Amino acid sequence: MKVLLFLVAPVLTVVASNAAAQSPQFTMTPAELALHENAAPVFVYRYADVPRKPYLKEWYTPKGLNILRDAPHDHLHHHGLMMAIKVNDVNYWEETAAGGYQQHRMFNNVSLDPAGQGFRQFLAWHGPDAEPDISESRSIHHSPLSNENVRVLTWQSDFCLYFARVDMLRSDMRRPRGDGRDDNQPPATLGGNIYHGLGMRFPEFMDKVGVFIMADDMTGAFDDGPHHLAQARWCAYTVEHDETPVTVAMFNCPDNPRPTLWFTMLQPFAYLSGTQDLQREPMVLKSWETITMRYGVAAWDAIMDKADIEALYQAWVESVKQ
Repeated sequence: MKVLLFLVAPVLTVVASNAAAQSPQFTMTPAELALHENAAPVFVYRYADVPRKPYLKEWYTPKGLNILRDAPHDHLHHHGLMMAIKVNDVNYWEETAAGGYQQHRMFNNVSLDPAGQGFRQFLAWHGPDAEPDISESRSIHHSPLSNENVRVLTWQSDFCLYFARVDMLRSDMRRPRGDGRDDNQPPATLGGNIYHGLGMRFPEFMDKVGVFIMADDMTGAFDDGPHHLAQARWCAYTVEHDETPVTVAMFNCPDNPRPTLWFTMLQPFAYLSGTQDLQREPMVLKSWETITMRYGVAAWDAIMDKADIEALYQAWVESVKQ
């Protein structure tokens, strides 16, 4: 089931038309879109009334543990699970007065399909002069791979140059040539610091006490002070807490423009970010081109070994091919 959302009512609830009381459902307020499954929270996405960028504010393990932290006192610009980079040297990560901001334009559809509950959002990335630099079509879906043992999420960001007359109702950001738009529009440069990309901030009980592990194909590793960066199929963070053990993994999609370079740090707080190594090698986004970045995120209420994480990673890769 898919529902087109154009206007935001004070509270809007979306449920499958043939659903029983225990079905997945979305609840929408003027600032947040929340998914519940069997009356239990799955995620909360904050799309409006944000400092500079929409983000996934809450995401829950199968046992109901939220593993995201929003705006901690040490870094107010860290928001749960968020996508931010630099565009034409404008910083969309740190949320400064000289930086840019991501503006929610609309939700194209909200899906309660059994193949994955989620949504597509269109955003305009504005520079400090208020002029948009690029457009993003962002989709976040609760994967059908999720079950009573693991929660799986797919995040996809499609970037293109911003056009004032962009058709916001298209199902993707790829538009054919020859429709009257300027084919000679200057390209945009996607850059950033070593941690810019899809970043995840963990709650306090997960800070400083966990262990980062990576898939066996780790290559290109290097350190920058307390930070470690390495290329691998996936990266995971495990926390052996007596009451709430947890494993969180992020997956690289093989179709990404480049293999993901994972940024990890444990002190003074734990952080994980999937990057495209934009600091060392910026990307040029040309007119009529689309750059897609897709990642999977998984969470277990247990300490998982590499073989189990690898098996889910392979299943996720197959699922996103469909």
